[in-house]
Amino acid sequence: MAEVRLANLSKRFGQTEAVKSVDLGVNDHEFLVLVGPSGCGKTTILRMIAGLEEPTSGEIYIGDRCVNDLSPKDRDIAMVFQNYALYPHMTVFDNMAFSLRLSKVRRDEVDQRVRGAAQMLDIDELLDRRPGQLSGGQRQRVAVGRAVVREPAVFLMDEPLSNLDAKLRIQTRAELIKLHRRLGITTIYVTHDQVEAMTMGDRIAVMRGGEVQQCDTPQQIFDHPANRFVAGFIGSPPMNFVPGRLVGTQDGVWVEAPGLRMRLPERMAADEGVVSRIGGEVIFGIRPTDIHDASLPGPVPAREENTVDAVVEVVEPMGAESMVYLNVADTSLVASLDSATRAAESDTLKIALNMDRSHLFDADSEATVI
Repeated sequence: MAEVRLANLSKRFGQTEAVKSVDLGVNDHEFLVLVGPSGCGKTTILRMIAGLEEPTSGEIYIGDRCVNDLSPKDRDIAMVFQNYALYPHMTVFDNMAFSLRLSKVRRDEVDQRVRGAAQMLDIDELLDRRPGQLSGGQRQRVAVGRAVVREPAVFLMDEPLSNLDAKLRIQTRAELIKLHRRLGITTIYVTHDQVEAMTMGDRIAVMRGGEVQQCDTPQQIFDHPANRFVAGFIGSPPMNFVPGRLVGTQDGVWVEAPGLRMRLPERMAADEGVVSRIGGEVIFGIRPTDIHDASLPGPVPAREENTVDAVVEVVEPMGAESMVYLNVADTSLVASLDSATRAAESDTLKIALNMDRSHLFDADSEATVI
């Protein structure tokens, strides 16, 4: 096992700077997820760690060694690709054993490692088949098994679940989590799916435009995003954002926007960042799960200071909840309401906002105020 450290890592492709001076550490035994939209640089970072791309500048450390000048085979890593990358003419056993044979591992040890990994991944009955005879989920397990048998210091996984259907993706996701807990191998996992990131990672590094916007535990990022981008990217459905103004009165500090006037809780109103912005523009953020039907019992009492009338545009029943799309003075909001709601299209619905879980962002920099 080993920790991984990236120091001032950058990568240019011509005039395009794909990765910009990234400093990032991955602890020994940790499962770190790199998440972000397409083109943000996450796969480029993974390929540089693997040795498949050469950094323009910066250093990559695996354990105590700087590996910039080492070939991929000498870095003690194993990589799982998005497209499985299995040899179609080889059996499952031979695919999993291939790298061990190249490394001149004894035949009996090859057999022991392959069969042990196959049993762990529940593919021991498939060892004589070829990839063309397997389902997508089975192929992905073989690809993971091929990495496991190498017993590397670091696992690198590049969107390994993206080719699977939704049900199989959830199942395989759980299997990968259990596998990591059993083996404890330092893992760096790349995905664009924030649900995968939230459910799998010990920590998440959210990327945008080649830079790490925030790196922390999933819950910390969800509850305390560093900026508007992180707040909007993590969470499904994403956070609602409303441009507004902070107004101070004898009754407290209020967020005002067309059709909306909400009082901030005392702890927020007393914050220095909030006080310094009274009278100025801000961006108000509230998650769909923190908007409630005011006519139903909820986690927050419905008062004049936290309620607003909204026009219902679309209702999507989801079973235990209903996703309701609302309009407040031409501002769109999404609310995740209890399925008991009687909201119907074109109705006017009074909603209550849990202001204790609201967010404020700077109107210019979009950095989090509180």
